[in-house]
Parts: sequence; structure tokens; C-alpha cells
Amino acid sequence: MLIAYLLISSSLATTPAKTCIDYEIPVTIEFLNYIIAKPFQSNYDVVDLVSNLASRTAATDFQPYSGAALQTASYTISATFCAPGDTASSTGIVLLASHGLNFDRSYWDPSISPASYSFVDFAIARGYSVFYYDRLGVGKSSLVSGYLAQASNQVAILQNLAHEIKEGNYTGELGIPKSLILIGHSFGSSISAAAATVEPDICDGLVLTGFSYNGTNGAGFLEALQPRIAATQSPGKWHQLDTGYITGVDLFSSINVFFKAPDYNPAVTKYANENKQPFAINEAISTAIVDTQAKNFTGVAMIITGQYDLIFCTGQCDAVIEHPAASIFSKAKAFEAISFPGAGHGLNFASNATLAFKRITDFLGANGL
Repeated sequence: MLIAYLLISSSLATTPAKTCIDYEIPVTIEFLNYIIAKPFQSNYDVVDLVSNLASRTAATDFQPYSGAALQTASYTISATFCAPGDTASSTGIVLLASHGLNFDRSYWDPSISPASYSFVDFAIARGYSVFYYDRLGVGKSSLVSGYLAQASNQVAILQNLAHEIKEGNYTGELGIPKSLILIGHSFGSSISAAAATVEPDICDGLVLTGFSYNGTNGAGFLEALQPRIAATQSPGKWHQLDTGYITGVDLFSSINVFFKAPDYNPAVTKYANENKQPFAINEAISTAIVDTQAKNFTGVAMIITGQYDLIFCTGQCDAVIEHPAASIFSKAKAFEAISFPGAGHGLNFASNATLAFKRITDFLGANGL
């Protein structure tokens, strides 16, 4: 795989706590393109696909793809790198953060009550630097068809970004980091685990949030979200998106998927819904294709998921989060799995999110990262 090293543009902003740089990063990747057999003509087709995926016999009698082809393509990825404003407090460690479906990179640094919900601010206060980016097809990154954006190209992009960061590119004055940690949420965790499966030495630490290896309920996620073609939901906002981009039908479908009462503030659910980002149907489907079992990963690994995560634990993580994850990460230097009390799938928006952030950074710090 090839990646360009030219920085197209950057902007600098400084706060008392952090220094942040925005980057537009050109990437060229090779990936296996899984081709959707029946693109949506209307929301009737969306409903039909969801019902087919949710069928008890879907694994044996439903095939959403017509084939696959190796493809090379170039894109631009929009990203932000933030480091401690006081360089003396920096650990030299970079967290490369990949967001999940329904969000853009602001998931890691939301504008609503940052002291309660910004993982970026929390991590920086503890000396970490954070590189977070918009997935392909989302936010300010290159717009592609919702039938093209999928797990395979998102994994390839993440691999490229990881290599760039390890070489000291797009890290401001920090240069080459002391260590690199991949952290993801939901789909972002899936592609992070997949990257560590393909390249076990791609990072020193792996933190998977909103994720598990047992109890995953992908079809239930789509049923609860009640997706519609995004451009039909808000033509003024999403008219540029093709029919492959879908979004939840309303505020309450989003709450159903990402939150769990009473562990949320209604104002935060409204913020999340108003700032949600459509996602590619091929991302949702193709996640099951990539291998996420990073059995040869020898770094520090953690899974932390809301206790009542609908998508990855079918609503209750307590009995399923530990296994088979512990055996998958049997070669890891250290491993911990946490069913985080009270939270739903949108871990960073739980009322007690900062306690989850503390569990993450405490675990990393206790294991040399």
C-alpha cells in the first residue's frame, strides 16, 4: 500500500490545556471491494434489507454481495492532532482514535460539556496526545458512495495513518511518538482490532470500546435504529449523499441504540442526534467479514463496553465481555475486559463517562503506556 507524505493544509489552535492541529491527509490504499448486490432505490429497499439480515436463517440463505474485486484508490482524510499545551507534561504517547457509525471525529471531543464527555481533554490532562479523524465518507474526509465505504478500506486507511504517526508525521512538534495506542469505538474498534490482526506490531496498545467478541447483535442494531436513506430524512443537510448512506429515523431510535436509562442526560441525547452522521450501509454489513481476532497481538489490550450495550452484548455485557476475549488476547502483555456499569453503547456520552476514561488511562498507565 502507498501513502503520500505531503501535508495539504493545517490550522493551529491553542488552549491553556492543549495544542491542536487540523490536517488534511492524502492516502492511497489497496483493498478488497465487496460489491452490494442490490443498491437501494427507496426506503422500502432499506426495510427489506434489514428484515433479510435479521432473519433467523440469514447466515445460510441471504447474500448481500454480488462479488468482490481488488481496488486501489486515493482519498483525503481529515484529522486533528492534539497534544498537551505544556510539553513537559507529555508522555510522548499517541492515542489514534477511530470513531464508530453514526458519529464523526467529534465523538472524541464533543462541544457539549467537554469536562464530562471529552475523551480528548481527559487524555491530554494525563499527558497523552490524541490523533482523531473522520472515517472515509464522513465529516470532512473524502466523500465516496455508501456502497463503497466499508470495513476493508477503513482498515487500510487506519493502517496507513498508524504508520505515518509512528514515523513522526502529522504529530506536530511531538515528532516520533514513544508509543502508539489504537483506540476505537464500535465500528472504530472493529477496524482497530482488524488492523492489529493483520499487523500485530502496528501498535503498543489496543483499547476497544463499545465492542465485544460475544453477544454481538448487528441485525438488532439495524432493527432498533430503523434506518432510512439519509437524503430522504434531511435533503437540505444530506442531499449530496447517495442512497447507500443511512441514518436513524428519529431521536428515540438513537436513544434505543446508543443510550440506556437512567444513565444519560436528555440534552446529551439531543446533541448526539442533532450532530449524528449518516453511515454507509456497506460499513454496517462488511464488519462481519473482516477478521478482528488479534490472537498474535503482544501489546497491552483492553475491552471496555457499556454494561447495557445493545449492539455488542444484546443489552447485557456482564456475562459475555470476558470470554472469549481473554483467550483471543492470550499473548497480550496485559489484558482487561470491563462491563462498564450503567452505560449503553455510546460509552463517551454516558453520565459517568469520565470514570470510563479513568479506567482506560489507569490501565494503560499501570502497564507502561
